Amino acid sequence: MIRPAAGGMLTHLELLLKGLGQAGYDLTAACPVEELVLQRVRAAGVFRILPMDVGDVLRPWLDPLVIGKFSRFLQEHPFDIIHAHGAKAGLITRLALNWRGRLRYPVIVSYHNEILPESRRSRQRRARYLAEKYLAKYTSHFIAVSPGIRDELINIIGCPPEQVSLIPNGIELAESEDGEKSAEIRRTYRSAWGWPDDAHWFVVGTACRLTWEKGPDLLLEAARLAIEKEASLRFVIIGDGPMADELRRVAETYGLAPFVRFLGYQDDARRIFPAFDAFILPSRTEGWPLSIMEAMAAGLPVIASGAGGPDYMIDSGRSGILVSPGDAHKLAEAMILLARDRAWAKDLGRTAADHARRYFGAEAMVAQVQMVYNKLLQGSHAAAFVGKGEG
Repeated sequence: MIRPAAGGMLTHLELLLKGLGQAGYDLTAACPVEELVLQRVRAAGVFRILPMDVGDVLRPWLDPLVIGKFSRFLQEHPFDIIHAHGAKAGLITRLALNWRGRLRYPVIVSYHNEILPESRRSRQRRARYLAEKYLAKYTSHFIAVSPGIRDELINIIGCPPEQVSLIPNGIELAESEDGEKSAEIRRTYRSAWGWPDDAHWFVVGTACRLTWEKGPDLLLEAARLAIEKEASLRFVIIGDGPMADELRRVAETYGLAPFVRFLGYQDDARRIFPAFDAFILPSRTEGWPLSIMEAMAAGLPVIASGAGGPDYMIDSGRSGILVSPGDAHKLAEAMILLARDRAWAKDLGRTAADHARRYFGAEAMVAQVQMVYNKLLQGSHAAAFVGKGEG
């Protein structure tokens, strides 16, 4: 089940579906009828689609209808394995399999975000904990995209360690751009932004969903602090989300309008990365962000909060800089350091690129998912139902 989605989560699903299809799996995907989602699913080579909107949050008036519909579908169209991406999709899937009877299909649930984040109200966290605890017994295997999520599943939810696999997201590693092409991309975008490409400007970019969890407000606060000390800094924010309008107002209030460019949602954000000198992701909570992998693969030094996956992805001081989550002052200091020592920034970027090409390829991610499938199916040929939702 695929909830309304964009950005990294949708890219991950496309790469996984494409890789599984190339490996010979017969795939069906359930997703909302949204053009962007449908484009990505079809681009992965999946054309058998079940229209179904699992939603982002619990919906007591609607979820029972979705569960019943999905249960009837599974009774009429049996599968060898079911893979739900996200906590909400996992909830719907496992309840559907126990709706007026028991369908004994192997079920895998992938978790892409922190399961019990502190940002949730205590009542919500308690309800989610109880649901996950109860549904764990109806789950064949759990996939965590980061070590922190794996630890949550084992140490807090109580999942058996042998049923939990750590499989970080992967990216499609593009061929290295030649220097001339990268320089042209850099000149084109910087000219469009009003910052001609000379040795003066130091452009820090981000690409993320504009939500509280991703910390774009922290980026603006850090930008305000940094500009006071380092006037060469400029900022680019790629993405859309519920905070978009608020962030533009805050930028105006802070007097940052001349220094910040909001590009909105971009279907292939990483094509713009050569125009950056550094990448930043100040998340308050994280899984295993594709944007950081893509930025590192593009040879950019990354500044990130040590929240979840980034703490394991970045070797602070060698491939980027890690700061404490929620600390705008440290984010500002990191940007100033890179802007004032550009040779060091380039060294960090080269190390980041080497690490990304060694560890972040999508092929490894797909192969590890296949190993889970094969273990559950004992080597039998499988038709797979792949779903996705929040978490």
